[in-house]
Amino acid sequence: MGRDAEVRELAEQLRYWERPSGDPSSWVVPALLLYGPSGVGKSALAAAVVRHVFALPESDPEHVHWLSPGPATSAEAVLLRLLAEHRAPRRQILAAALDAERSGNPHAFSDLLRDQCREHIRGSVVVLDGIRPPVGRAVLEALDGGSNLVIVTSRQHTRWTGLITRAHEVRPLKARDAVALVRATAGDTGPDKAGLARQLASAARGLPVWLRVAGAALTGLDPRLPVAAATPEDLFMLASDRLGPEAGDALLRLAARGGDGVPFTSHSVTGLLPTHVEPDAVPHILSSLESAALLHSAPDGTLSLPARIATAALYGMRAEDRDPLAARVAADLEGTAANSAWYTARSLDGRTDSSGPRTAHLPPSELARHIDEFMDVAGGPGPLLGQRGELADALATVLAAGGDAHRLVALYRASGETVYRALGQLLRDVGMVERAEVLLSLSPHWRGSPVSVETAYCSGELAVVLGLLEDSSAPEQGDAAWLATLRGAALCDQGRPLEAERELANALETHHRAGCARGRGWTLLHSARVSLSLSRAYQAEHLLGQAAQVLRGVGDTRGLNWVATERIRLLLLRDDAVAALDAAQRALTAHESAEDLRGMGWTCHHLGLTHARLGNPENARVALQAASRHFETCGDLLGRAWTRHRLALLTADTGPVEAAVGAEEFDALGCPVGQAWSLVEQVLRSPRQLRSTSLLTLWTAENIFRDLGDQGGLTWARAVRNLDDGQGGSALPEVPAGVSGREQLARDLEAFGRSAANSERPVIPLHARDTIGAPEPRHTKPLAPYIADGAGLSPLPRCHVRLTLLDDSPSAHATARILLRVVPAEGHPWSRAGDEVPWLTAVAVPLTPASVEPPSALLRPSEQEAHGVEFDVTAARPGVHVIRFTIALERTGTVLQQVETELDILDTDRQADLAAPHAASPWGR
Repeated sequence: MGRDAEVRELAEQLRYWERPSGDPSSWVVPALLLYGPSGVGKSALAAAVVRHVFALPESDPEHVHWLSPGPATSAEAVLLRLLAEHRAPRRQILAAALDAERSGNPHAFSDLLRDQCREHIRGSVVVLDGIRPPVGRAVLEALDGGSNLVIVTSRQHTRWTGLITRAHEVRPLKARDAVALVRATAGDTGPDKAGLARQLASAARGLPVWLRVAGAALTGLDPRLPVAAATPEDLFMLASDRLGPEAGDALLRLAARGGDGVPFTSHSVTGLLPTHVEPDAVPHILSSLESAALLHSAPDGTLSLPARIATAALYGMRAEDRDPLAARVAADLEGTAANSAWYTARSLDGRTDSSGPRTAHLPPSELARHIDEFMDVAGGPGPLLGQRGELADALATVLAAGGDAHRLVALYRASGETVYRALGQLLRDVGMVERAEVLLSLSPHWRGSPVSVETAYCSGELAVVLGLLEDSSAPEQGDAAWLATLRGAALCDQGRPLEAERELANALETHHRAGCARGRGWTLLHSARVSLSLSRAYQAEHLLGQAAQVLRGVGDTRGLNWVATERIRLLLLRDDAVAALDAAQRALTAHESAEDLRGMGWTCHHLGLTHARLGNPENARVALQAASRHFETCGDLLGRAWTRHRLALLTADTGPVEAAVGAEEFDALGCPVGQAWSLVEQVLRSPRQLRSTSLLTLWTAENIFRDLGDQGGLTWARAVRNLDDGQGGSALPEVPAGVSGREQLARDLEAFGRSAANSERPVIPLHARDTIGAPEPRHTKPLAPYIADGAGLSPLPRCHVRLTLLDDSPSAHATARILLRVVPAEGHPWSRAGDEVPWLTAVAVPLTPASVEPPSALLRPSEQEAHGVEFDVTAARPGVHVIRFTIALERTGTVLQQVETELDILDTDRQADLAAPHAASPWGR
């Protein structure tokens, strides 16, 4: 208010900024300096100028970046933040950070950082609000040569000489504008307060920070009573006297916090309040300070304490009292931030309970929005020890999971070994596996840890992974859960899906107990991979949906991209290659955006298989060759082996020598299923006259398939053996009964036999390697279904809760499995909603001495068993046990229905009389 002409003039001048001709290295970044005393309104003027510049049609900056660096923030950290916000490539900056530490050359990293800034920070408006001149000068020098506009706010003028193209002094408001701002802040005050408004405006000395305090105070003043307010200090006393004791104490502690007006949120300052104040009262206290204009709020929800108000709050306090208060506040601030970030990180890695006080943790996506605020706390003076070290470790975990390499590098440059684990994770995620292995090898502490085992897993060396798992011992529950997840993933890749399924089920429960949502998401994803290997399309779809739901909740974009990649396999399993092609292209774009080379490799691999399914072998080869290049770059040896194997199959003249090389490669990696298929192809591609000499090779493959329990692979090996029995295609082996994927296997064998009978070269289809022919689970025995036909209820179509007992005659201390489904009746909207069906939550509560795992789970309304959820009930004693299930909408928590079931738990082998479940309340919706 009162600066409209000033804003228009500055915006008009900035409107025509142009680059001089000549050498770009001689260009000076267009920079506007707004300088003036504290509280004069420099930040508000900068915001108004930016808004006005955007309103001009000639201006079209791509980005606006507002940075308010803390007093301890370095120029390097500011530039890394800018690169992160501009989505600059990450691999180069990660490599440069590691190389700089190893070489000991302090200029190597700075030179690359400058080059990155000039290349990627372009076409932007950058506001450096309240930045210290030494830091600001370094930032401006790094931004030279870019097509950016920089606006700097500072109390000083002379220290910016030589880097600023225009400087503008921001002066206090004139008397008329000052009074108008006071009245506008107070609202409709009426003519009876006009004199009082002029008095308070005069006391504010034209400074907007005090004019707003005056306006807030004016609202509650009686114009008939005299007011002693002639200075800004009087205005502060007028406002602070109206605060409650908790708000007054909070203001004092916020002032001792320092920061010189740096924005903050309630997330990081909760611990600054008195110990007797409940955390729920924090928003109310901050709101009371804001209503008194002692705190200022920004459109993004952040708050700031102006420097002049902080000085006034501490005025009169002796240095011997102020310094201990500042030290206590700094310690409390670090403790609050550390605990809040720690519990957020727990949902990402399952770390054990902290010894500090429990605080309400933020979801990872929410903490990521305020990450700079927490990093400013971690970046204070002194070494990163104690609470600050714990904070740095937690923030590093959040940054690594979110893929924020630039901020993680800033933390790494400040803390070193504290963030090795997170840095190794991010190096692995962007395809720098060898770099990650070197980094983690620097300390024996990481050997056998989840991050080192997963790094080995990403290299595709399954034998190494399982060896590390044999040698590792995880005392922490979260680490044990991650190791179990990795063991299940490795077993799945080896071709042992049933063992993997059991391991992943244990991992899922352990992640649940450890409070690690991200671990549950990745375990569900690997469980979906197991289901795809076993040709269980419906179950895989259900698990992928659950994984996406959980990973989206923790903001794991990379995990969501991998879900998209596995959906390609699901569509191919359903023989929908056209939809798979579209899904593969979208997943590849997502992985490219995340710079996940390994994800790009496997997506290109499945894209090649999709092209092959569509009858486009040339496109398939191109996609597989791209996959091979990605695997070479990221060091995924297993991905490279499978890609070479399938490229060989698409090449008509590939002989047994190449197939034998593939078998050796798979054997070295510890992948028996790949080895067995390579041996089968070696025999199949041998000349007919030499095929009889390859029986030992085929016998080896059969033994491997038999050891894996893969009846499908074993059947194909026997089919190849029977080719030269003199009967042609009529000598096909019988398709085993009760194995997964039996129908597809029968169709493929029939086509194989026809080719052999017609003297053509028989070919085993590519997709035969994608599934394992394991025995199907035994049939289940249905429990009596629940049908909600209560009196007085609506006759509209309903959803029915159906419970199925999966174990005969449950006994004490043994686990009884119950499958719960929510089945929409014909005509119910959910019966035809397809992918739009909402997610439901099922909560199981035993009403008798028994335990139920998991306590809750997600499911979708469907007749399909794969869309239901399985509960394990363990009774502590024989007799009748009652379990109550509560069904609710996952998105809102609205309870839809409750049912109870009775189980007769025996201590003998006789069959149980199982009571039908009945509704606990008749208001199911």
